Amino acid sequence: MNTPCLICQNNKDNQSFLVNELQLGLQETFSYQLCSQCGSMQLVNPPSDFSKYYPNENYYSFTRKRKDVKEPGVLQSVKASYLLYGKNKFLGKLLSIGYKVPEHYHWMRNANAVPEDAILDVGCGNGSLLTQLYRIGFKNLAGIDPFIDKDYDEGIIKLYKKEIFDLHQQFDLIMMHHSLEHMFQPQQALKKAFELLKSGKDLLVRIPVMGNYGWHKYGTYWCGIDAPRHIFIPSENGMRMLAEQAGFLTQKVEYDSSDYVIWSSEQYKLGIPLHASNSRMMGKSNSIFSKDQIEDFKRTISIENQKNNGDTAAFYLRKA
Repeated sequence: MNTPCLICQNNKDNQSFLVNELQLGLQETFSYQLCSQCGSMQLVNPPSDFSKYYPNENYYSFTRKRKDVKEPGVLQSVKASYLLYGKNKFLGKLLSIGYKVPEHYHWMRNANAVPEDAILDVGCGNGSLLTQLYRIGFKNLAGIDPFIDKDYDEGIIKLYKKEIFDLHQQFDLIMMHHSLEHMFQPQQALKKAFELLKSGKDLLVRIPVMGNYGWHKYGTYWCGIDAPRHIFIPSENGMRMLAEQAGFLTQKVEYDSSDYVIWSSEQYKLGIPLHASNSRMMGKSNSIFSKDQIEDFKRTISIENQKNNGDTAAFYLRKA
């Protein structure tokens, strides 16, 4: 197979793999190619219609639990200002005792985001992340997703059934949380994001990374391939190349895989789809894994993250 690589255009000595659709349990088979140069993977035979692979009633980004669109109270605002910016230290520290700080605080700090920033979530699903950002003080929030059923306007939060190429306004922060890998034109999407960003502002791309722990342990059962929804899975080097081609400077790369990588891939090896009744995704009570096993998975993937060998990473990219 000599299909040019989406990232580096190499078409020599590439390897071919057959990968089943495993998340929904459709068991359809798709062809993927591993680039011999940059180490990235890509889909070779995409289906003509992707809609059935993103069912709104089953796909995780549409079924993710979502909190009410609720303005933060005084104490919540104090706690958020402490966790985000180090303000109100005495009371903020008291309010934060025993609080498990969600990931989105970390993302906002690393991206130097402030409450007035215009923030865009590309591939927003049902808008659950934007709702969480509103509840900690962010006020100018929009999301786009071509697979939602219609536009939603909830006042402070607006969701549009659009692709990034349909937009023209400027943003202070653009986020792609596991959405770039679903795009046929990743380089053009990054260039469009560069165009939409204000100077000195950041694009946050969280994405599966090819060639690390999960691929070496599980091969084509690795959940990071997610055929056929993932059009490409870059290596770290491949993602850095894409960012540079679009004009971005890579500020930071953080590996952030969770135990999901392990238990979902283990399930796939056993023929258990993500939405099966005995999948951990559907509830802990019917899961095939014990509490001790899950704790072991968490320890394992934490170690791999520390070695920069995790299966997903956050790339903080700046428009200089």
